[in-house]
Amino acid sequence: MKFTLPALLIISLSNTSVAAKPFHNEIPSVFHGNWGSAAEDCADEYGVNTFFIDAESVNYYESNDYLLIGVEFMGVMTGGGSGSLFNGRFTSRMETFLLGESDIRFEIDDDNKNILYRYPIGEDGEPIVSRQVRSVRCTSN
Repeated sequence: MKFTLPALLIISLSNTSVAAKPFHNEIPSVFHGNWGSAAEDCADEYGVNTFFIDAESVNYYESNDYLLIGVEFMGVMTGGGSGSLFNGRFTSRMETFLLGESDIRFEIDDDNKNILYRYPIGEDGEPIVSRQVRSVRCTSN
C-alpha cells in the first residue's frame, strides 16, 4: 500500500488524542451567582432586575454577555482595597440581536464577597471609574 505524505499526516493526526484547553480564564467562582442593584431587586420573582453570572456568561432578563476572552488576577481594586479582579471581553446579545463587544472589569473586595463592582474598560486599558456599577449578591431565603 502506497501513501503520500499528506495522507500519512492525516492518518497520524487522526490517531492522536489531544485534550482541549480553553484559551482564557473562566469567570472565577467568587463572581458566580445572582446579583441585583439592591437587595429589594433580589425578591423580584421574574428576575427582571437581577442578573446571573456563571463561568462563561453574564445573563440578564432578556440579554446575555458571553465571554470571549478573559484574565483573572488579584490586586488593588479601582476604588481601593484589594480583592479578586477579572477583565473580560464579552459579546452581547439582546433577544435575537448581537450588540457588539465590550471590555468589562469585575471586582470583589476580599473583605466583602457580597458586593460586586463592574466597570467598562477604556481605550487606555483602565476601568472608567465614573461608570461604576455596584451590585449586591442575592441570597436565598
